[in-house]
Amino acid sequence: MTDSLWILNPSGQTTAGAFIDDTLAARVDERGMRDRWPLVAAFPRQRVEVVRGIDPVAEVSRLFDLRGWTDGLPIVAPTTGRVEEMLDYAPFARDAVIGELDPLKGLATVEKLAINAVMAGCRPDYFPILIAAVQAIAEPEFNLRGVQTTDENVTPLVLVNGPIARQIGMNDSFGCLGPGWRSNATIGRALRLVMQNIGGGWPSVVAFAGLGQPGKFTLCFPENEMQSPWAPFHVDAGFSADQNVVTVLRAESAINVTGGLEEAASVMGSAASAFSWLHGGIVTVAISPATAAALDRDGISKAEARVWLHENGRISSEELKTLWIYNNAGKAKEWPDWALKAIDAGRVPPVEDPDKITLVVAGGDIPIAQQAYFPTWGYPDCRIMKEVALPTGWQPINEETSG
Repeated sequence: MTDSLWILNPSGQTTAGAFIDDTLAARVDERGMRDRWPLVAAFPRQRVEVVRGIDPVAEVSRLFDLRGWTDGLPIVAPTTGRVEEMLDYAPFARDAVIGELDPLKGLATVEKLAINAVMAGCRPDYFPILIAAVQAIAEPEFNLRGVQTTDENVTPLVLVNGPIARQIGMNDSFGCLGPGWRSNATIGRALRLVMQNIGGGWPSVVAFAGLGQPGKFTLCFPENEMQSPWAPFHVDAGFSADQNVVTVLRAESAINVTGGLEEAASVMGSAASAFSWLHGGIVTVAISPATAAALDRDGISKAEARVWLHENGRISSEELKTLWIYNNAGKAKEWPDWALKAIDAGRVPPVEDPDKITLVVAGGDIPIAQQAYFPTWGYPDCRIMKEVALPTGWQPINEETSG
């Protein structure tokens, strides 16, 4: 018996109406990768496609993978019904353009975002967070073209603050970087699919990250506001505590740090910070509730902790001058003035000043504290904050627990 599904197309189109896949098809052939994506640009040029088969759900996942529309993992079929449910939670009209996404200039309409959100497994009440994240990466200072095409392993880091994180069940505690929580995982995954399917950042074709990193699948977490002794990050930035805010930064990786602020500083003052020395930027440090509480007991504020990290998370100029970044890339590009002055002074901080260290509290509250350092890449400096717009009457979805 053959069944059918009505599926919506996730691929980006330019202002002229052309599908970005036609450009990608030429790049696939240039790279000799037709075996990987044999069906690139081979799809009906229409909004809705009917997929038939004995198992049409599996057929959609197979077709989308061969067309280049997945991240390598199975996807949820973006049926017309599922996309409509996602759009019910959109604060804007379905044809509203959130941004033009580099490098191939696909238009991120609300409907296209909804399609990719469905594919990623997002619940509809997550959708406003994804829209805010796309608004952020579409800003010029995010440098999406650079992020999408560099040979570095950079990816967006999505930080969520405000009541919505708790309302939709985001994990800010044990294992908040994954796995195990649908909201954290699928919001970040949806952003990656948007970058790939609408912006055109296909790996090995347009995106040339030399190694990649797990954060390119998803890197999204909320601040642990309930266990932090300090004001939340978005409140420090001028938002009210009850506002929902998405902050997007650039991250080269997530480096685990066991210990306290001293160990975090040790990692920051190492080759991990190479590209912020050369390009500038804003780094992120996620510290555990236990570490934050210990600092607070000692009367140390968040601002003072950032200053301490900036003063102590430094590499000696002698050691820096032995590194590849100094002897190769550093000779091909002009160093920023602050870095040159620090090199002359003998010790180099990870970034120009303490305000360029994003310090947040996240993770589980355990005595053997686990921190993470997220070095950055690229320019200009990037820490983009967007308030999450909610549709009238937005409510979190209560999952059914009975069979």
